[in-house]
Amino acid sequence: MAEKISSFKRPGRLGQRYRKQINGRRYEIFLTGNREQREHDYKIWVEKLERENKSRRVDGSKTWAFFTSAFLKALRTEKDAKTGKPTWRTRTIAEYSYALAHFEKIAKPHYVRDLTFEDIALFRRTKAAEAQRNGDDNYGVNKDMGCLLRAFDWGMVEGYIPYIDLTPLRNSPKKTSAPVVRVLTTWELAMLLKYSSPQMRVAVRMGFEGNLRPEEMYNFLIEKLDPATGIAWISHNAENKNRGIRAWSVKRDKERPVYFTPDTVADILSLHAKTYLLTNENGHPLDDSTFSKHWNKNLKNVNEMILRKEENGHKIVCTYKSLRKTHTSYMIQAGAAEIDVSKYVSHADKKTTERHYIDKETLRKADAKARLEHLERMKSFVLKLPQMVQK
Repeated sequence: MAEKISSFKRPGRLGQRYRKQINGRRYEIFLTGNREQREHDYKIWVEKLERENKSRRVDGSKTWAFFTSAFLKALRTEKDAKTGKPTWRTRTIAEYSYALAHFEKIAKPHYVRDLTFEDIALFRRTKAAEAQRNGDDNYGVNKDMGCLLRAFDWGMVEGYIPYIDLTPLRNSPKKTSAPVVRVLTTWELAMLLKYSSPQMRVAVRMGFEGNLRPEEMYNFLIEKLDPATGIAWISHNAENKNRGIRAWSVKRDKERPVYFTPDTVADILSLHAKTYLLTNENGHPLDDSTFSKHWNKNLKNVNEMILRKEENGHKIVCTYKSLRKTHTSYMIQAGAAEIDVSKYVSHADKKTTERHYIDKETLRKADAKARLEHLERMKSFVLKLPQMVQK
């Protein structure tokens, strides 16, 4: 017999009221007769309701959540036939996941069969307008669109999504401009160190000297640091994948050593951390969202202290990644070779460092200095050239 949701007697009559819920709708019926007759009538009534509601049943395989889960699962298992390597190597699983989440937040799809070209075009327009308001280039816009287009292509082939002509979006990527590199001045660095909380002061020193990414900072393990030498390894934990660099799987393959000065090492040890350096008031390690909140809160306090105590001071506007970009420019000014700086910040290509992490004026001055040094070395050879005597 089908499940009886609830029943009770109606005063003055021999029978019971029955309830049944199907697809979020609740139905009621009062059945009379003896127990066997009521159970028989109830079963027939439920079968009738199920037939009537069959067309209204929710097909989970057609929802956006199911499609997203199926696509990400396919990416993890899909291999190239010739090389045997994952075919998503150009983008990480996390980047595809973020792109789909961004699209869901803006387009709010529920059933994938209801997706239209206008939904996807609206997403691009919205993301491009957001980037323009923030003063960013269109790199993030194009990355999200590239991930979405691949996901939708897969969905159309697999039958999740009806055919949509995405050619106009595929053939017109947004142009990217050279980003403006935000380099903090020595005064701004001094103010961050002076007025930051103990944990954030350590984060500032480590971000500047070790060029740490945000996820590398809040996942940093104290056991990765050798206090005697000041050398620390930016790497994941081989024994426990939940410790160490865990947020971006593509970065796990880019282990690298960094160096911290004795003052920074002393600051790190002063936190008396057992595992993770940065924790909240409850002792739990920070993550992507909580680290950003702690950083912004600390920066707000720093700016308030500057306003109250510093003459001729100004508001500091930066993100944690600004420290990483400031590091590269100061390293170039100190005379480090571009190829060495690029390797230190774990970039595969020197052009990435030049384009995104060093301001153009610093590169120009460094290039002029290198040319003059080269000229000094060439002077002796110029003097040995046959002298041209004017007749």
